[in-house]
Amino acid sequence: MLTRDDFKTHLYPELIEAIERDDETKLETAIKASSLLAKGYMSRFDKAALFDATGASRDEMLLMILKDLTVWNFIIIANPNISIDFHRARYEDAIKLLEKIQSGKMVPDGWPPAVTPENHDTFFHVSSNPRRGTSY
Repeated sequence: MLTRDDFKTHLYPELIEAIERDDETKLETAIKASSLLAKGYMSRFDKAALFDATGASRDEMLLMILKDLTVWNFIIIANPNISIDFHRARYEDAIKLLEKIQSGKMVPDGWPPAVTPENHDTFFHVSSNPRRGTSY
């Protein structure tokens, strides 16, 4: 879902290069870790549809959350002139937002609900205590 070019809004290219030190797998690893973290909060939504989207069809809110999570996972490797407090606050805000989405307090517009498997048992049972025979 995320590409290297997406981080131009969050980190200067020279800072990315300084942290990577000619090892481009560091950013890719941070992207994968952040995507897995976000997916853990999104069980109510169709994760495949959200994360497999490309180009203009990608959800902007999800992109922002993923970028904040990825930047934090990436900058903890080194600190070349980066405001750690600012990015830590953005990371914590992204986690709080994911928690709201997970609990249902916030439902992002356009996110498709999770698709239940065909053989999924949707049995639901309600019961109560036996009725009492008391009267006044």
